[in-house]
Amino acid sequence: MINIVVWGAGNNCKIVLEAIKKDKCNILGIVDSDRKRQNQPFDDNLMIYAPEKLINDTIDYVVISVYWYEEISQKCQEMGISKDKIIEYWKLDKEYEFIDINTRKIYDLEKELEKCRRHLSNIPYELGMRPGPQIWSAEKLLELIIKEKKSLTRFGDGELEIMQRRERPWFQRVDIRLAERLEEVFHSEDGRVVIALADDFGSLEKYTEKAADAIRLYLDNGTREAVMKVIDMNRIYYDAYVTRPYIMYRNKKYAERIFKLFKEIWKKRDILLVEGSNSYIGIRNDLFNGAGSIRRIIAPSRNAYSVYPQILSSVKSNITEDTLVLVSLGPTASVLAYDLGIEGIQTLDIGQLDNEYEWFLKGAGDRVAIEGKCVAELRECHEVELIADEEYEQQIIERIET
Repeated sequence: MINIVVWGAGNNCKIVLEAIKKDKCNILGIVDSDRKRQNQPFDDNLMIYAPEKLINDTIDYVVISVYWYEEISQKCQEMGISKDKIIEYWKLDKEYEFIDINTRKIYDLEKELEKCRRHLSNIPYELGMRPGPQIWSAEKLLELIIKEKKSLTRFGDGELEIMQRRERPWFQRVDIRLAERLEEVFHSEDGRVVIALADDFGSLEKYTEKAADAIRLYLDNGTREAVMKVIDMNRIYYDAYVTRPYIMYRNKKYAERIFKLFKEIWKKRDILLVEGSNSYIGIRNDLFNGAGSIRRIIAPSRNAYSVYPQILSSVKSNITEDTLVLVSLGPTASVLAYDLGIEGIQTLDIGQLDNEYEWFLKGAGDRVAIEGKCVAELRECHEVELIADEEYEQQIIERIET
């Protein structure tokens, strides 16, 4: 009997299990890197385990149920599984006696039909036939910050969803007070703080097909209409994707200009970096090489807003008149950048800028794991293997825990 393991306990796992012919093989179990899923039953017959518990060279095949399979395929090989034993279900191009490929063909057609429907629904906005908000470019935004030392707060899908009292980012649960503060910041008129909004609402031509499809998926099922209710159509916003200039764009050279402008902002400046644990922003790359100095406040990587008063107090206790504060703390960063900015403390919400810079340096074609750093967009990389770094430890002035 052929022994197999299925990797990935998400929504697609059931589809893959339906395609596996149980009379032709023995399913040892399901594995998943998400610790919250481990040691839980998937159904009446199968359990979910940590990969290390089942993945070894004695199994015949690992069937990957995750749609974005590249990362997991690489992990399997690192764990000693030869490539010919790894079945990437959503890329399946040959037949196996224990897998019914017709199940996938039907699913693929259904997915393609849904994608076409979303594209058709969104096309009037993409062609400018229906109005959207005014969002000025990332380059104009950075030039404004350099010239006038503005602060920056950004609103993407995570912040907008929390404002709707819906949970989206894995690293921040819905918090009513946070939702109220985000609403306050989003509608603020204080000229010292620039409000940036994700450029999702008009033409998507500059994005890769994958990125454009992800935006259409997010805006589907009434989300666009709900978000548009809070957007001021008479206001000028700037592009919140300023901190994501590489992966989602067709023109990969665009990122070079954006990173150059960012480096100009903190050239010879003293930086106070507020980041989540496991982020290691700017460590093992040259993102901050031109800065005068770097100090760090380490905050919780999950639900940072629960200790917001401590974070705000710590920052205020550790700045001088010309300190540049950089924040990477999900939706909490949007509030912190505003609260500090209206007090004349230049603060920038830099989001996932460091991860984007790592991918830019590597010439990566898609989001991939970064050694020793948490990558928010990759579920497999929420828990990282920490790498001891003396420079990083020396820069830390305070750690704040929940």
